[in-house]
Amino acid sequence: MSTQRSYYEPAPATHDGATAALAAGDIDALTDSMVGLALHDADWRWCQDFYLGLLDHPEKDVRATAAICLGHLARIHRRLDTDRVMPALRARLRDPAVGGTVEDAIADIEQFLGLPPG
Repeated sequence: MSTQRSYYEPAPATHDGATAALAAGDIDALTDSMVGLALHDADWRWCQDFYLGLLDHPEKDVRATAAICLGHLARIHRRLDTDRVMPALRARLRDPAVGGTVEDAIADIEQFLGLPPG
């Protein structure tokens, strides 16, 4: 029996809701909030800093979602603090649980911000 994944767009989230989910250890609520923030929150810098802080989270789903969300920020806002984001992501390329996801996020950021591959 296989598990079929389906796409849904998370609702807009709040900074307070995301930080509360993190504090509570509610991984599903946290990852939903992370994506909701990336897709709907105008404060890209707050989101960027929140995701950077989650790249070392013990749960691989949180680490992967943080990387994905950094790519979403680049796509939606067309800006990131690349001097902080790119080294942070590159440092996680060797993480066996999320390295492929991190690689995809780096490619997205390079594409949407017009950075040379590197």
